[in-house]
Amino acid sequence: MSRSFGNPEVITKLLILISISVFTVSSRPIVSNPDDVATRPSEKTFVLKSSDGVKFEVQLQVALQSDAIRQMIVDGGFSDKMVLSFPNITGEIMAKVLEYCNKHVYYAGAVNNITAMEEMRAYDTQFVDVHYETLFKLVLASDELKIKSLLDLVSGKIANMIKGKEVEEIRDMFNVKQGSCVDHSTKQDYLRENAWAF
Repeated sequence: MSRSFGNPEVITKLLILISISVFTVSSRPIVSNPDDVATRPSEKTFVLKSSDGVKFEVQLQVALQSDAIRQMIVDGGFSDKMVLSFPNITGEIMAKVLEYCNKHVYYAGAVNNITAMEEMRAYDTQFVDVHYETLFKLVLASDELKIKSLLDLVSGKIANMIKGKEVEEIRDMFNVKQGSCVDHSTKQDYLRENAWAF
């Protein structure tokens, strides 16, 4: 005996099942505080130590956004008692990097959730709305930690800041003094040596 798909009751049940399936697969709950992702007790954690001795207990899943940390764990194995030190990254900058990583772990699975993606873009825009010195430190930290998405984000912000500006404007913007390494070559020398970029 075959079922008739013309039956309104059958069609209604199918639509409900499809709706539930699509909602379950494509959505991710939006919580009021994505930082909660870093405080789940069931997750494996270990410690990162900054140049000024500040220690950060970090979830393994959060830290693995760093290819450098991933490689350290592959080489040395994982232990919840392990402490990884980064002598070139201050506690202030490490805290910013970990804030970014915590948010991105939360939003990582939300590729089909438009609201979550918009929240992540808004967060990224706000995250790089800081003083240029902080941006430069974030570039160095993300390069050392090998977090490509953070490096791209911060580098893009710096590139937008200098786009279309003259050398003098850039010097004023970043407080580069006369007589610095910037002055060792003329603008014409720079353009000639880097013609491939223009």
